[in-house]
Amino acid sequence: MIGYLKESKEFIFINIVTMVFISAFLVSEDLPIIDIFLIIVVWICLLFGFFIINYLKRQRYHKKIEKMLDELDKKYLITDIIEFSQSMEDDFYYHIMRICNKAMLDEIYQEKRERLEYKEYIEQWIHDIKNPLATVKLICDNNRSEATTKILIETSRINNYIEQALYYARSANVEKDYLIREVLLSEIISKVLVKNKQFLIENGTHILMNDCNNSVLTDEKWLEFIVMQIINNAVQYKSNDILELKICSIESNNGVKLIISDNGIGILESDIPRIFDKGYTGRNGRKNNSSTGLGLYLCKKLCDKLSVDISIESEIGRGTKVTLLFQRGNILRMQA
Repeated sequence: MIGYLKESKEFIFINIVTMVFISAFLVSEDLPIIDIFLIIVVWICLLFGFFIINYLKRQRYHKKIEKMLDELDKKYLITDIIEFSQSMEDDFYYHIMRICNKAMLDEIYQEKRERLEYKEYIEQWIHDIKNPLATVKLICDNNRSEATTKILIETSRINNYIEQALYYARSANVEKDYLIREVLLSEIISKVLVKNKQFLIENGTHILMNDCNNSVLTDEKWLEFIVMQIINNAVQYKSNDILELKICSIESNNGVKLIISDNGIGILESDIPRIFDKGYTGRNGRKNNSSTGLGLYLCKKLCDKLSVDISIESEIGRGTKVTLLFQRGNILRMQA
């Protein structure tokens, strides 16, 4: 109400000045004071009534717009559904708002179109680059030497970065590209280990895989990517000792847990809460120039889409343990 009165201060001032002049004129005409007083009281009452009625009308108008806005999922469409106004000033600002809103929507549409074109280009480039990489791998497999072995290792690393780029490009709408079915955890892990065989051997990795014969409902391709990122992180942040990777699955009250632990350099306790943040590399990442901070971020994003809980426990100098919990509702126990 105070704001409305401030907005009407010119109108109020004109009415006060007019009342003063009319009162002075009536006094000069020897009109009884009581009559002048009654005229002023009636004037003030009418003026006050006008302000109250107008204020209540505008308040209802604003509340109606606010209600419409609250019910809208896409707030920027409000200008398309407002079909009433209170004054010429409202019409003017409404017209300006529609022009600005249309310009904004045109800009957003253009930006989305360019992003979609870039995303499609990146995805196509990734698929195209896989063919020459597969050829390089085949040539190296058929011409084994110390040099080709090193090329295979670097090719494996390139493939990992390519997979990261592909999933990052699709991260905005990954739900359009998954197929939930029953998969055996041991088969997923074996595929990842075979794909990264040279990389793991070159880094002196010792694999201990026990009791991974549980079956879960998930997307096979996504889970392969998640496991691959976890294992590559373990290799990337290994200590000077031989890297030991322990992989197992256990059943709990909540579901099936896939546990991947290593004896690497570990993660600072202060870094763990932010380990899944996009682009966050922590102290270890600052020491390792090849860290991108995308691997675990994408793992977390995919796990959320699959309703899989991912957690990390770590201690500096002792290693890291990553746990994937497949909720009971998503699990089919492996039949003997």
